[in-house]
Amino acid sequence: MDICLIRHTRPQVEKGVCYGRLDLDVAETFEQEAVISAHLLPHSFDYTYSSPLRRCRKLANFLGSNYVLDDRLQEVDFGAWEGRLWTDIGESALDMWMANIESFIFPGGEAFAQFQVRVEQFLAQLPVGRVLLITHAGVIKIAYGILANKSLSESVSFSVDYGQCLRVVDGLPELLATPKQTLLSRSE
Repeated sequence: MDICLIRHTRPQVEKGVCYGRLDLDVAETFEQEAVISAHLLPHSFDYTYSSPLRRCRKLANFLGSNYVLDDRLQEVDFGAWEGRLWTDIGESALDMWMANIESFIFPGGEAFAQFQVRVEQFLAQLPVGRVLLITHAGVIKIAYGILANKSLSESVSFSVDYGQCLRVVDGLPELLATPKQTLLSRSE
């Protein structure tokens, strides 16, 4: 199986805000970032799926392929943390999440284990062929663990930038990036 998972471009949100399921628009740099992201993609695709959140749909539209929206590609639901600065959530709450990642339930949101199952079920139902998924960092991290047979700690520490693409071919992962994209990501 040949799967490319591309993260949406930079959203229009203050730096440091927890925004998982918030339906944010894209930043003013969208078109520039989307052009770079499009150049990362290695080939045409037999199937394309996108998260229904606006920041992913806009990238899917820009890429110009027919796509299917699937709720299972949405970011984890951070519940009461959504829209708050990470610093306001508090170090103790974040430490509790990291210490109990598999059993953690976001206050008023989704259980992390439920999130994992959602992504795993989606991946298990993909058709054979070249597949493009336009989604979020959390989904890409979990998919990386499943597709590349990595531990949960390895997958959650995996880093994927805005507009960056993870390609997994028969279990072998490759993070696709260009020098221009690296420069964009460091301009924050």
